[in-house]
Amino acid sequence: MSDAASVANGRALAEQTPDDPAWTAHLRRQQLTLLARQWTRSPFAISVACCFVAYTVRGYEPLTMVAGWAAVLIALLFARRPYANKLLRDPPEDPQRALQRLVWFSAAHGALIGAGAVLFFPNLPLEQRALLTMILVCWCAGGVSTAAAYARAFYYFVGPALLPLALMWVLTGDSENIVIGVLVVLFGLFQVFFVRDNERVVHESFLIRYENERLLDALERERQEVLLARDRAEEASRAKSRFLAAASHDLRQPLHAIALYSGALSLRATEPAIAEIAERIDTTVTSLSALFDSMLDISRLDAGAIRPELQRIDLKRFVQRIGADYAALTQEKGLEFRVVGADALVETDPLLLERIVRNLLDNAVKYTTTGRIDLSMQASGATARIAVTDTGPGIAAAERERIFEEFYQIGNPERDRMQGLGLGLAIVRRLVHLLGLRVELQSEPGCGSTFAVTLPCIASAPPEVHPSRSTAASPQALGGVHVLVLDDEPSVRMGMRALLESWGCHVAACAGHAEADRLLDEYGLEVDLIVADFRLRQHENGIDTVRRLRERLGPVPALLVSGDTAPERLREAQASGIPLLHKPVSSEKLRQEMTALLR
Repeated sequence: MSDAASVANGRALAEQTPDDPAWTAHLRRQQLTLLARQWTRSPFAISVACCFVAYTVRGYEPLTMVAGWAAVLIALLFARRPYANKLLRDPPEDPQRALQRLVWFSAAHGALIGAGAVLFFPNLPLEQRALLTMILVCWCAGGVSTAAAYARAFYYFVGPALLPLALMWVLTGDSENIVIGVLVVLFGLFQVFFVRDNERVVHESFLIRYENERLLDALERERQEVLLARDRAEEASRAKSRFLAAASHDLRQPLHAIALYSGALSLRATEPAIAEIAERIDTTVTSLSALFDSMLDISRLDAGAIRPELQRIDLKRFVQRIGADYAALTQEKGLEFRVVGADALVETDPLLLERIVRNLLDNAVKYTTTGRIDLSMQASGATARIAVTDTGPGIAAAERERIFEEFYQIGNPERDRMQGLGLGLAIVRRLVHLLGLRVELQSEPGCGSTFAVTLPCIASAPPEVHPSRSTAASPQALGGVHVLVLDDEPSVRMGMRALLESWGCHVAACAGHAEADRLLDEYGLEVDLIVADFRLRQHENGIDTVRRLRERLGPVPALLVSGDTAPERLREAQASGIPLLHKPVSSEKLRQEMTALLR
């Protein structure tokens, strides 16, 4: 930007702000500061100028007159200097009044200079008059720099200083002297115009700085607002996690008891109608358990309780196996389902990657009513791309970020539980981040969507990898096992007793460590396995309770069962090394875990 353009921009800014009280106050403060700072530096130079005047008029005027004039002038200057320092140390609330006082100081200063011309000029020869004129004119020119910030101070100074000198030249009556007097006046006018332009430049620089400061203040306010909003969002997220953990624990307790009673009822049902009721109860509990597990996955991922276990996998087989699981489901909905795989080897956690792909497929099946779904894997150079494409309703551009938020669902304002909780894609985003991958979304409303995950390929051949699957355990496998159950909920203890006894177990159930100690003392119980709730009464911790019982019983296998999904609880359980199941636990899952521990 050229200098002319900069000046034009400054003037345009100045013209936009004359009625802005904040700008006016800022300008007056800046003018006062600059003027006061300049005047604290001027007394020495003016004292030197007084010496030059005294030297010029020596021998033509009485020494007392010259000394008196110089003393009054210097006294004025040294009185003005402390006042200027005070203004710098303690800026006044009303800068305009302080500026006006400095203007009157300038007027007095100029009047004393003009008085010197009147006192000394008449008795001086022509050469000394010229020298005196040169000194006084230079003196006034020096005032330009000291008054550049506030032109009015110079106006009140230059008139009283130069007009008496010009008048003295004119009063001599000589035409050449009159010309000199006119030139002195013209010099003063030129200085006035120069100071006026100088003040405009100073104003523009003040305004630019003012605008910069205002922008910086605005940016700082916005930054503070962003930080405050971030803190509020983080606190809201923590509050949500606390709420979910508390609600999950409280809701899982009765649901877990229902699951236990349902399992016991299924084993003891003799009539077909009762068996069907038990099966329907078990189906409902399984559905609710899946919803709770989704919330649990969010908590576990946020807690850092899930660690990837990297393995080399053949993506072609991986995709084909998952596709086989969804063939029947898509056929039931009347959808065409196609699986396309290419040869590619990657190193990642197969279970977590499978969860990502299955969540994407679940969404595609859920929201696609007609058309087809494609599960494809393409390899290109050093990367492999797994994509799930559907012919569903598509996703508007404004929704493409929000769908990865927790509990956000498109087209489910009534919160139909059959459409899930809106956690599938939130889990996908966390798992993708955990595995160091990226997920891409391409979608157009009415034209379907494509979710794709890109992975780096490796070169060497992988070993056969099959995700671990739990094998079913028969109820007879637990016959004769002595189980100690610790849970603070009576309904859960009763349900556990009913279910475990139906499997042939010998069960002792209690609410905590003190009661367990009492049972061990009174009955000399034999304990093959401990099943303990994570959070017991009186702030008792299931992990600590198991450790204390092991001090007495030896290294007895133990299993934690909990409805608490708080991240800190998950970390504690992971650090303890004791297997953890989350309520509600199906009877089949419980039997599998107990059987595995006893092995």
